[in-house]
Amino acid sequence: MRVFLGALIPAGVIGLILGAAAMAPASAVDKSQNISPGHAQTIDLGYVHGVAYYTPERDGYQVVATLSIGGGAPVRVTATLQPEQHVSFSVPAEDSADVRQIELYRRGDVVTLSQPARLVLN
Repeated sequence: MRVFLGALIPAGVIGLILGAAAMAPASAVDKSQNISPGHAQTIDLGYVHGVAYYTPERDGYQVVATLSIGGGAPVRVTATLQPEQHVSFSVPAEDSADVRQIELYRRGDVVTLSQPARLVLN
């Protein structure tokens, strides 16, 4: 019985680790959220932070993103999106795997902010 339990416990631990590993990529899916007109959403690009919002205008949806590094002077970027258009912002890194990017995408009458999650296994 003791030999059986000794073999069962490591097998259970291995099963737990494999189960967690199988679920980990699922938690790294894009963190996408729809934005309501005039309601700002937070942007996190690592060392660059900011907010983004949009307002419906006569010629399309005007998307406004305000970004800054630390407490530095902010930069405001605007783009007018038609249906099925998008604009993206990225922050370079030494390692191309660490590049941070967000995307504002207009699908019909819905604007989505997509911030890909980073998978971190400690």
